[in-house]
Amino acid sequence: MKKLIIIVLSIISITLLFGQVTSVTLPEKETVKLTPYATFDFADINESSAIVKSRVWDDVYWTLNDSGCNNRIFPFNSNGELYRTEWYKEKDGGIFIGNAINIDWEDMAVDNDGNIYVCDTGNNFNTRQDLAIHVIKDPIPNATGNTTSTKTIKFYYPEQKKFPAVPNNYDCEAVFWAKDNLYLLTKHRADKQTHLYRFDSTDQLKINPVTRIGKFEIGGMVTAADASIDGSKLVVLTYDNIWIFEAEDGDYFNGKISWLPINANQCEAVCFDGDDIIITSEQMQLFRLPISELIPVN
Repeated sequence: MKKLIIIVLSIISITLLFGQVTSVTLPEKETVKLTPYATFDFADINESSAIVKSRVWDDVYWTLNDSGCNNRIFPFNSNGELYRTEWYKEKDGGIFIGNAINIDWEDMAVDNDGNIYVCDTGNNFNTRQDLAIHVIKDPIPNATGNTTSTKTIKFYYPEQKKFPAVPNNYDCEAVFWAKDNLYLLTKHRADKQTHLYRFDSTDQLKINPVTRIGKFEIGGMVTAADASIDGSKLVVLTYDNIWIFEAEDGDYFNGKISWLPINANQCEAVCFDGDDIIITSEQMQLFRLPISELIPVN
């Protein structure tokens, strides 16, 4: 009896420590090959790793390049055409964030108060201790070539005790804002899960711990995410799948779930656009997919 009690207590302790992983059974479905409807018309957008739709300007979207590029974000319209700034005329384009460094920018998020979150959250080898998110006001897309961040949110994962960490599960390429909170989803290399974290503090005077609130067996590496304006829907992109989670209370992994297997180039950016989803690839392509094409799986 004593051994049985110890085993039960151990199982309870493990569950409390690591939490339950939500999963769904996927139906048989032929992979959908995505066809680009446009390509970026500006050569400097050569590794699009993020997309958000502006909630300030009509027909304005923002993207940025992955690590190794400069500290610039690019405004474009739904056809992939760059808004040239007066500052750079026809030769150049984009908005420089003067007080931010692109160590490994991976995603962007947007809120309902005119803020854009530029996410320096890439952590391929789990060695970084300088993870940060830069907050800027949504710039006028064709007025000036420079802006500055109004706030920088530094953060860390309380579960990561070593640098580098084993398992290698503290990378992040997906950040979104919903219902007055900032969230992130991890990109795993040791398994096929993603973990959902919430920012309970965004104090720029300290390094903020993020709070893990859910785990999901997503079947691959998460490369992007976005939430609808009301926060009830969450779209998550992996290299091979698109997921939509719906929940009024923010408990996305236990709400309504839809899914679609896809085949495209290296897609690392996604955003809602009305009843559609827009996806960009690192090969300068844009894809549009109706939400209705996803299949309910629970």
